[in-house]
Amino acid sequence: MWAEDNITPELDRIQKELKKLSRMSIHIGIQGTPGYGVSGEGKGGAPADLLTIANVHEFGATIKAKNVKNLAIPIAKKAVGKSPRDFPNLFFLQTEEFLYGCIDKNKHPSGPSGKPKDLKPKDKKPGNRQIKTGKEDGIEFLFILMPSVSIPERSFIRAGYDNNRQKIQEIAADAVTGIVFNSWDAETAANHIGMGVVGEIQLYMNTPSNFKGKGSITKAVSNWPDNPLVESGRLRNSITYRIEEG
Repeated sequence: MWAEDNITPELDRIQKELKKLSRMSIHIGIQGTPGYGVSGEGKGGAPADLLTIANVHEFGATIKAKNVKNLAIPIAKKAVGKSPRDFPNLFFLQTEEFLYGCIDKNKHPSGPSGKPKDLKPKDKKPGNRQIKTGKEDGIEFLFILMPSVSIPERSFIRAGYDNNRQKIQEIAADAVTGIVFNSWDAETAANHIGMGVVGEIQLYMNTPSNFKGKGSITKAVSNWPDNPLVESGRLRNSITYRIEEG
């Protein structure tokens, strides 16, 4: 009696794909090279400015003014993405704690030279460090000027991995199960892991309680004041994975 051996070829296939998977590296994060998103869609490499933003959030940073005395930080939505030079009627108002860039729609406070002139507050209580936003006595506060700004560490790649180790292990186990029982090849298994981990990190970023909250300045101009890592979704959506074969 002759019996066909269907087991040995299948075991050989499983062993081959598992070995191939073990030689693969899966790179996950904000990458300068093309990768794949949470649904396996192809994406180009992140631009340099986004890589810088990602590094600042991941590790924290102190940003200092260069070639100028102060950084002009927007504290009104109309000032976001602009500089004081974009407002010809801008003037500076020095309080006991802060220097502001302001406008008055009813008056043009610039001096004869066209340069903003300083105004001092009429009534400023000592020790009050509340940052002004919005309008006050007809004056609209657009910028606060500071020599430097410290941005706290809000790790989302490292912390997103560390806080989801169990889920990531389950994703990897599912990939191995796919090879053994569902005839997956190593590439399919690696893509499953990459998409799964990208999704977990994005979910981690979507949870505001995982990070130190935004400061009062950032909240004043934010569309998402409760989430320090989500404003337009550009950073979160740029998390990709890339498979490198050994």
